[in-house]
Amino acid sequence: MTGGRDEATIDWVEAARVRCDPQALEDLWAAVPEPMRLLCFAESSVPPEYAGAFCHDGTWRAGVDLSQLPEPMRREVAWCVFRIIELGGKIPTPGLSMLVRRLGEVIADRAGRAPASLLGLPVRDWCRQIQHAVHRRRGRLPAATTMNNIRCLLTRMMRLLVTASDTGPWWQRDRWNPVEDNRIPLREHEPMGRYSVRFDRIGTRWLRRGLQWHCKVGLETGSLSWSTVHRRIVAVGEFDGFLGGRGVEGPWLIDGAAGMRALMLEFLGHLRARPVTRGRRTGRLSPASMQRLASDVEQFYLFMTDNKDAAAAALAEPGWRRLGPEHAGFYRRGELPGKPRPRLDGQVIDDDAMTRIMGGLDLLGAAVADGGFGDEQAMRITMLVALLGRRVSEICLLDRDPLLPLSPTAPASPGDPAADGDELGLVAKLRYQQTKIDGGPDTIPVHAEVVAIIREQQQWAQRFLAEHGAPGRTPKYLFLAALMNRNGDRPYSGTVLRNLLTDLAVRLDVRDSTGALVDFNRTHRFRHTVATRLLNSGVPLHVLQRYLGHLTPTMSMTYAQTLQSTAEAEFLRFRKITADGRELEVDPRDLYDMLELDRRTDRILPNGYCLLPPRQVCGKGNACLTCDKFATDATFLPELQIQLVRTTQLITERRATFEARTGHQMGEDNIWLAGRHQERDALGRIILTLGHTRLADGTAGAIRGAGVEARTEAITGKEDNH
Repeated sequence: MTGGRDEATIDWVEAARVRCDPQALEDLWAAVPEPMRLLCFAESSVPPEYAGAFCHDGTWRAGVDLSQLPEPMRREVAWCVFRIIELGGKIPTPGLSMLVRRLGEVIADRAGRAPASLLGLPVRDWCRQIQHAVHRRRGRLPAATTMNNIRCLLTRMMRLLVTASDTGPWWQRDRWNPVEDNRIPLREHEPMGRYSVRFDRIGTRWLRRGLQWHCKVGLETGSLSWSTVHRRIVAVGEFDGFLGGRGVEGPWLIDGAAGMRALMLEFLGHLRARPVTRGRRTGRLSPASMQRLASDVEQFYLFMTDNKDAAAAALAEPGWRRLGPEHAGFYRRGELPGKPRPRLDGQVIDDDAMTRIMGGLDLLGAAVADGGFGDEQAMRITMLVALLGRRVSEICLLDRDPLLPLSPTAPASPGDPAADGDELGLVAKLRYQQTKIDGGPDTIPVHAEVVAIIREQQQWAQRFLAEHGAPGRTPKYLFLAALMNRNGDRPYSGTVLRNLLTDLAVRLDVRDSTGALVDFNRTHRFRHTVATRLLNSGVPLHVLQRYLGHLTPTMSMTYAQTLQSTAEAEFLRFRKITADGRELEVDPRDLYDMLELDRRTDRILPNGYCLLPPRQVCGKGNACLTCDKFATDATFLPELQIQLVRTTQLITERRATFEARTGHQMGEDNIWLAGRHQERDALGRIILTLGHTRLADGTAGAIRGAGVEARTEAITGKEDNH
């Protein structure tokens, strides 16, 4: 066990060791089932329901003899064995046997001076004593690999002991591990529920304790998720580093609103200048990272300001009561970097590249001996992500049986896709875990292909648990973690999947139409691709919104874009008519290019298009209907009809006013009346022509908006004609 991360775990165990309650160890022993209170863990003594949790080798047959240990230590080791099994882990029988023998040698050498409990010495002291005992017997130190294994297992067991025997409030611990401490309130399906968090990285005690209380209250009330807790610790840790050396005395940070304002602007400058220290990126922090860090610190202080009296009482830190309005919001509108609008260019995978990717996914499931990666689950997860456009976490957290009937009259559980109906039709609903958007939809309709993939995975999971799981266990998830999962309650890791896809992307070397590498290990590209294909196939936006599990159309449009081919095809569906009712001589494709290349909104009129070149200025005011640069099509027909009615009504009203004022009728040679007659006649010709004009594809279909199936038919017809 090496590295800074492991050393930090040993330091935490040492700090927590002094808080253990001796009486709690008695309670732990009482929780061990009678059949597991053994002096020797061996093939002949361990009950069958627990035997599968031990590594079966020569050591297992001989057994792990605890008789050489003092009674308290014997109970501690036995409880640790049971606890590891209870959490779904595997007992490394050779390592456990080695550790017990070395502990017995240390106790024998010290002749009554050795502690009777594992918690009697720090991990490092136990390791030094073991090395000395081996050296005395063999004249040499144990191998580095052997010591690493011993240190690893000893740290794991002592971590379990101090976690279980620390009877103080759970939130006051410097490390929160929801796997080992079920008092930590998590959602039923938590994507990051297997990852612990560390508060000991925050050196300032009042700041660390304040953040712990904030996160505790947030988890208990549901206002914070576990992933937000991870993020907030990172942000406050950054803030703690910034405060170092600035003479901050307490939670109020600095006296006066002006000083507070200056301090937090200085923190923002600190973030702007901070270099990236992790990941593949280099240079400064991205605007999104800066915004996230600054906003999390601001939200933390907003909460503490709103609850300053309760915080001061719970933390025994009166300094929190000194928070005021200046702590409730640090930044003004526009001061924090805005989240850049996601660029859709390059996010959508084209059809040729997608075909190659899907054709190469079998490498994920193929055996390693055959040149594959040997992970069938990764293959099926990627297939579902690509077919459905779901997030990776949503697929990894699928229930064991996530399929629902498509309608109340459908079978309770979709079976054989071929027997359920049309293989190309929707045959079931898929229920997924909506862990990102509260209140968002959590079901989507799926085709027979998806049902077949899920049924195949269910069979695989059943075989896996029969071989590796605890007897009688029913898995919680459809896709299962391969390690530490005898109970079937750990989902497949999204990190493992992305690492495999990174290797697969390099091996397949899929290129898009521009020759760029398609990095589909960025799995959100599949989500962009599915959303864009649905939108361009004529799926209404509100349907796309529900399919993606979003609450607003704006969220859905972040993932989808109208393809150039679809936009052009939609424009070309309608014939273009000039002001005198004749068909426009300009090729509609040229007109589309003119409007698209220039993107001039002043050339798009309420009732048509202006064909005046971009660099020329119109000198005719609003006399578009008598201008040779005016063009329109059937999409503007409702506006043109309204304009005709209004023009006719205006002529009638003005002629009546003229007669009332002068006593004479307005003559046909009146310049104003002549102009209005020209406009009315032009409108009549245009409306008459459009009423008898078919679409560019030869059909006379009704005018429809974007996102309807009829649009796709016209596009298909156009493509078939080429």
